[in-house]
Amino acid sequence: MKSRLLVLFLLLSLSFLFIGCINVEESDVTIVIKPGIDTVEVNSEYVDNGATAKANNWTIAYDIVENDVDITSVGVYQILYETTYRGFTKQALRVVTVVDETPPVVTLKSGLDTIYEGDTWVDAGIETSDNSLLPVETETEGVVSADYAGEYHIKYIVTDQAGNQTEIVRYVNVLRKP
Repeated sequence: MKSRLLVLFLLLSLSFLFIGCINVEESDVTIVIKPGIDTVEVNSEYVDNGATAKANNWTIAYDIVENDVDITSVGVYQILYETTYRGFTKQALRVVTVVDETPPVVTLKSGLDTIYEGDTWVDAGIETSDNSLLPVETETEGVVSADYAGEYHIKYIVTDQAGNQTEIVRYVNVLRKP
């Protein structure tokens, strides 16, 4: 058993010695980014798939020398990978784009939307949220006339800072007094 371990140790030592003696040229050292999803929604999770660095087809270590990815802000960012082997330095660049393509979420607040002629109608409004966590702009279209029976529509148009829009409609019924 000990002799087998000794032989194995000697073989491993010789293989490392042999590998260390191999002549390496600049073209033998490479670093390549691994495939991955590089366009992500603002405030979502981003996973960097990293890179692969090799010298003479042997995997070697690499470092991330720059990573300015900010998933909380729309923009274009970069991750710079670098490997150095026997005096040869190689770099690879990953570009990550953070976008906002998700429209705001809008819900109607509960309110009294069926009234009689002459009663006062109060708009209960809406609740909004956006994945960017930034303020949204709200426009309202339509008018309710409590003086005349009929069905009225109030349209809320909510736009986030990236220009994504959501529309929702409130239906208000004004009934004739019995």
